[in-house]
Amino acid sequence: MNQLQDEDYMPFGKYGPKPKGEGLRLSEIPASYFHYLWSQGLRHDKQSRVADYIRRNLDSLRQEHPDGIW
Repeated sequence: MNQLQDEDYMPFGKYGPKPKGEGLRLSEIPASYFHYLWSQGLRHDKQSRVADYIRRNLDSLRQEHPDGIW
C-alpha cells in the first residue's frame, strides 16, 4: 500500500473527487472531517489508505480538533 501524503487528493467522500475534477488535497481537509470518518469505523479498517493517513497524523489532527475523541 502506498501511503497518502498531504499533497494527495482525498479519494472519496464529501471532499473527494467531483464531477469536474479532483476534490481537496488531504492537507486542506478539516480535522473534524477526519474525526468523523475515524469515529464512523475507519479506525478499524487496516486496508484503508485514509485510515493509515489518519493514524500517521493523529497528533496534529488532535491539536487541530481537540474536542474529538480520537
